[in-house]
Amino acid sequence: MTGTTALAGAGTAPAQTPEMTIGAEHAEPVPAALSALPGKRALFAVDSYFRDGWDDLVETVPDPWSLLDVHATVLLTPDAVAGRRLEAALEWLLEQDAVIAAAEPLRLDRHSTRALWWYQWNVATRERRALTDLLASAGESLLLVARLPRAPIPATLRISQRKGSADPSRRERWQLRHRLDGPPSQIGTLITFAHTADEPADLVREFGILLDGPDRRRVYADLAAGVDREAEARALIAELYERVPGHDLSVPAARDRAERGTPVDPWDGVVLGGAAMVASPEPDKAPLVTAVTTAQWEHLTAQPTRPLRFDRTLPYRLVHKAGPASVLLTDQLAAPGGAVLLAGELPTAHRFLNDLPRTGVGLDLAPILELTRQSCYVLAHAHHGAPDDARFALRGLRAALVPGASAHRRVRIEATVAEARRDGLDLTLRFFGMDGLGMDGDGDGVPLANAASSFTWMGEESWRAERAAGRARHGLGPEVGPPDMTGTFPAARAVGRSHDDNVILADPVWRPGTMTARVVMDPANPGLFDKPQDHITAVALMEAARQAALWATSRHLALPAGQLAVTALDSTHPGIGELDAALSCTARIVADRGGKASVAVSFAQDGVEVCAASAEVVRT
Repeated sequence: MTGTTALAGAGTAPAQTPEMTIGAEHAEPVPAALSALPGKRALFAVDSYFRDGWDDLVETVPDPWSLLDVHATVLLTPDAVAGRRLEAALEWLLEQDAVIAAAEPLRLDRHSTRALWWYQWNVATRERRALTDLLASAGESLLLVARLPRAPIPATLRISQRKGSADPSRRERWQLRHRLDGPPSQIGTLITFAHTADEPADLVREFGILLDGPDRRRVYADLAAGVDREAEARALIAELYERVPGHDLSVPAARDRAERGTPVDPWDGVVLGGAAMVASPEPDKAPLVTAVTTAQWEHLTAQPTRPLRFDRTLPYRLVHKAGPASVLLTDQLAAPGGAVLLAGELPTAHRFLNDLPRTGVGLDLAPILELTRQSCYVLAHAHHGAPDDARFALRGLRAALVPGASAHRRVRIEATVAEARRDGLDLTLRFFGMDGLGMDGDGDGVPLANAASSFTWMGEESWRAERAAGRARHGLGPEVGPPDMTGTFPAARAVGRSHDDNVILADPVWRPGTMTARVVMDPANPGLFDKPQDHITAVALMEAARQAALWATSRHLALPAGQLAVTALDSTHPGIGELDAALSCTARIVADRGGKASVAVSFAQDGVEVCAASAEVVRT
């Protein structure tokens, strides 16, 4: 919803009658990504059912946009239970390449039916409302949530378009209601068996109607976790059939029973009443919210995506941090074409990332590396199904600053999947500075950097096996001992830092063109180890490569390290560094192009290389 949306009085009210509008002064706007209909977005913005559903979704799910893109609901009403249509509906959903992500037994009443069709029943007759109340209260219902493959059109609209009309004469053979009714129909228009949410906004609102808070948050969490509830759905169907008597729902059979004076209540009344009812007394009147079309969504998806937010951080667990203070990412959303857009805010007082001996000379590479690392976790968990408790291993990481890139506080990231594997991803990322583009961060931004990463994830058992094999190569047992913290450390300024406790090189030795040193990692340094680790992290090794490249280039060019900057790092990680084994470092100048040096850095433990990196170092 942008600005205000007119709800009444357009072209029909006297000129002196003010037009009623809903705008941002009444409620936070509903994002356009949830509905292609501006009027629906205006109404839902002040709808407490929608707000309840949306608030719980945002609180529970790291990426609500992606979740809503691929999930749809089918509410199988009491007629589907009594008519024994539940298995047919389930099988139809599976034929749509759907996974049953949730199955919830429900009991509807006159309040929930009025809430569900609140914006359509302004044109419904009193008779229709009363008969729907009778149907809804006749027994139990079953809510199925289906997960579909990602597509340009949201899953809700795809299922809604395939549901079929309430009028049996307008149904196609491939549609859900045709499958449940079958030709020729003998049931009428009130008995439709299934209701679906039209758009993502409707799914959110109907969760607010049909589920209370704890159940709503539980189901949202299940959807985010990517669970498969088909077995539970089949068990629920069997239980419902056991509890609820069956009925033929046939108009001829109900008439026959009525003539014989043996009606089956309440179903015969519902069936006969539905066959005779007038649905709408005034066909020239329109419902407040009409059906949405595929064409409207295709137009919507051709528009720019919603602006990224910079006013709060993503959940810290999503990016594998111990708390929110170290989270740099503030938002993320799926964009047309398969990309993921992320927003980040670079820190101004971080113990490690802002520990620089110079200021005002441009962008530093370290925060770009950290943004890349956090982005990897977001894409893995929120977009590619990596379990919450998965262990990750970085295989390769590359980042390079755009020449002349200036420091920006706010950053937009475009992440694209170069290759997706069952247990890993290869990503490419582009970084844009967003300072000066307005509070909503709308716009392309200024190119800052490019990055790429390759990583895998695994379960705890596989991780322990990999760790045990790696430690065995060094003759180490399962218990991680204390690291060797001794040595002579260079001044912080000699490795591009200003605080001595961030120096991780020890005993450096310079021979023309080559530096050798030891790497000393302090697991208690919160800048490098945000939470306890049993190994040397890949990002810590990247910092060691950065410091080694600066120290070696400083000696090679006979310049202070404060006059140099690492503008690119490209690393591979064939092994995992052990905290309690000696880690040696070699940095070799491989090219000197007049103030720009290329440095090859290698890290090894007991002769086994755990990381190899190349760095570009330039004069600032």
